[in-house]
Amino acid sequence: MKKVLISCPTADIKEYCFADWINSVQNLTYGNYDIHVVDNSDDREFYSKWKEVISMSRVSPSTYPSVKHVMAKSHDECRKKALDGGYDYLLHLESDIFPPSDIIEQLLSANAKIIGATYHIGVGEDSQLMIQQMEQFGEGLRETYSLDEGDLSFIDGKIKRVFSCGLGCTLIHRSVLDKFKFRYEAGANVHPDSFFFYDMDAIGEKVYVDTSIYCKHENHTMLRN
Repeated sequence: MKKVLISCPTADIKEYCFADWINSVQNLTYGNYDIHVVDNSDDREFYSKWKEVISMSRVSPSTYPSVKHVMAKSHDECRKKALDGGYDYLLHLESDIFPPSDIIEQLLSANAKIIGATYHIGVGEDSQLMIQQMEQFGEGLRETYSLDEGDLSFIDGKIKRVFSCGLGCTLIHRSVLDKFKFRYEAGANVHPDSFFFYDMDAIGEKVYVDTSIYCKHENHTMLRN
């Protein structure tokens, strides 16, 4: 049985759903996974409260020039934790994303190096679906929230190759984790997940999404500036 690490950055702005998220991930049906969260709150209160409940580490925002730099560093701590711990896969599962209880089994069954599930961005299910159909990167990085609109026929229950599906619920094989670092470049009007998908295209790693899987996104707060 493959060994999976469920990991993500989080902060005290997700306090409203964090206990429910922990309960959700602790009750997944797969038989061989661990959980680790990287806190990047402005102070240590959130970390001190939850570190006895769930495995956590901390990235202090005070040493980085912007929140997006902090997020990239936090994402990369998840990547390194998976590699250092000898995990076969990293399931990057954001701390406000609630997947089906058998999400690991479903994603593993595709035998893909990078595969995600669908979810809505923004606040509420009236926002756009977090998925982009395949396109070229000739014009460079797109804004994180500049998504393909209106083509719900793409969501047909099949596994599709895509441009991106967001990092909210994405399974990544360790052979891919060895090839990159999560990053952010100052001044870019995107978030670190956009750099991830751009970099995957650059190194020739294909990204897939299982359009039969939908995750509930309890995003009641937007990212810090």
